[in-house]
Amino acid sequence: MPQLHPNATIRRAAPADVDAIATMHLASWLAAYRGLISDEYLDRVTHESRVARWERTFTPEEAGVTETTLAVEGDNILGLCSFGPMVNPLATTIGEIYSLHIDPDIWRGGIGRMLLDDALLRLANRGFERVVLWVLRDNENARRFYEARGWSVTGEERDEDRSGYSIPETRFWIGLPPSG
Repeated sequence: MPQLHPNATIRRAAPADVDAIATMHLASWLAAYRGLISDEYLDRVTHESRVARWERTFTPEEAGVTETTLAVEGDNILGLCSFGPMVNPLATTIGEIYSLHIDPDIWRGGIGRMLLDDALLRLANRGFERVVLWVLRDNENARRFYEARGWSVTGEERDEDRSGYSIPETRFWIGLPPSG
């Protein structure tokens, strides 16, 4: 499929992007997860909660660890990818994709693939040997997206507790070529 946004570029996110990131992230969440997790939970996710989540990404503790990149076209944020070392348990050779979200109006236009490929290259350059991520267990679209790009299910599952709501997830992994 040809990329529908040929002028899209990738750049690192900055604190000034937080409001626009939160807006796009919330739209992506609601479109992707409605019908897969509790409507009551989704209805409680607000723009303000997304702003607070993304502001934490730019704290000094996270600045040297977590990278967040944006696919942009002019001033328009088309998607984001946030990644760094595997969080739980913390690993030195395993990276993790924490978040990959695309504006739902442009799904299947190549932006997710572009951001993911860039993140994997950046993680390989940081010395990670493989990468993991968590996918909502029943999110068939996301599962197909990752599987089509060579990711495999690890067999690990969890029910993440988010404010009293259970979010069932499955872990995927992919190996990285050595950097150099």
